[in-house]
Amino acid sequence: MVHILRRGMLVEMGLSGEAITGALTCCLTRVRRDAYAVRVLCGDPSHSALRRFADDNSLLRISGKPGLRGDVAKLQLRISALRGSEPTGGVFSHTSAALIHDLPLVTVPGPFVEFIVRGRSRTRRDIRIRDRALPDDHVERRHGYPVTTLTRTLADVARDCGAVVAVPMIDHVLHRVRSARGEHGLSREPGGWSEPGMQSGGNALTEPRLRTEQDIRKAVLAAASVCARASDRRRIERLLSRADARRESPAESLCAVRFVEHGLVGFEPQVEIRDRSDAFLGRVDFLHRESRVIVEVEGLEKYTLDGRDRDESFQAERVREYRLRNQGYSVHHLTWKDLFRVTPFEEIGAAVAEGLRRAG
Repeated sequence: MVHILRRGMLVEMGLSGEAITGALTCCLTRVRRDAYAVRVLCGDPSHSALRRFADDNSLLRISGKPGLRGDVAKLQLRISALRGSEPTGGVFSHTSAALIHDLPLVTVPGPFVEFIVRGRSRTRRDIRIRDRALPDDHVERRHGYPVTTLTRTLADVARDCGAVVAVPMIDHVLHRVRSARGEHGLSREPGGWSEPGMQSGGNALTEPRLRTEQDIRKAVLAAASVCARASDRRRIERLLSRADARRESPAESLCAVRFVEHGLVGFEPQVEIRDRSDAFLGRVDFLHRESRVIVEVEGLEKYTLDGRDRDESFQAERVREYRLRNQGYSVHHLTWKDLFRVTPFEEIGAAVAEGLRRAG
């Protein structure tokens, strides 16, 4: 996250009230009440004590940008500002917990930092508190934050935040577990993944091992059985059934959610395509086999991950697409913005219908 400074800390560092007011006009920013962060280095000698906190300001720079990255960064700043100032008995939960667990967020449902507090439920300013059952083994401390465990977080998000938010997170965890185990199901880590925390530093000795995708699914349902009503558990089960470890990015997961919303069934993720002589043509993001329709979800990183020059990668992608089209496939490209529009999916639906007509 980012270094958060309280007014008392600024005073202890030797800044007078006048110096703090001056710093707010040049190098210091107020995140929320009694929570400040250093945004830039400045040359004012009276602010010299702040300079050592300016090396962690990338989040502040991003928070000023429009769009999803800026919205997520703003939420991360508010989460950082509340560390150590949580509501009494409060545990970070839902999308706030997801960010602490380094899970992807494809849209920010609201400006709220979310907590679970037994016996309290309220929303005020930038805080949302839910009254939910919260056993001790559903709570851990991660990066200094009291937070719901990974699988409890997934259960809460699936219950309350909908498919657009939940499915990319679940896919991400399932994909990491599958990738860690390798193509043949052999763990690359001696003990497999541990809960709490998918990264090192979690209290791995006191939590059950999460070695497989099925372990993750069972653990999420087990968490739901403690905190959710029967109707909510059914909703969580439905979203788990829609999750797929083969999807390799949040954009692909969001695309799969959109397929369901638009009634487009039959698209398989990450399919290898070969020609009639069994020569490899490429691996595509989504394939509708019966209609021979391919959907590729674009992103700039897609053309730079292999270490090649971007122009060279674009050219290789064009050659690959020509080969696919020559084999009778229809290729449709979706940008991030397209995932929030209706027309591209209507066009894909029309292409599937036409492909099925030709095949039939």
